[in-house]
Amino acid sequence: MEMSVSQFKAKCLGIIERVEREKIAVVITRYGKPAAQLISAGSVPVDADWFGRGKGATIIKGDVLQTEEDWDAGS
Repeated sequence: MEMSVSQFKAKCLGIIERVEREKIAVVITRYGKPAAQLISAGSVPVDADWFGRGKGATIIKGDVLQTEEDWDAGS
């Protein structure tokens, strides 16, 4: 289901109740583009482990605090 921000604002409580009851998702648009999505709290496990989900997606090449260049922050 998709609706504009103004439609959502006018019917917010009813939409939240419907999302909870029917387990549907609502995409809220702003200026015709998706801005947010409302889903039932039961759709995502509360105990989902969010930390570490990007492990292996980033490669650190060296010391991120060392630039190997001399510089003076005071000047």
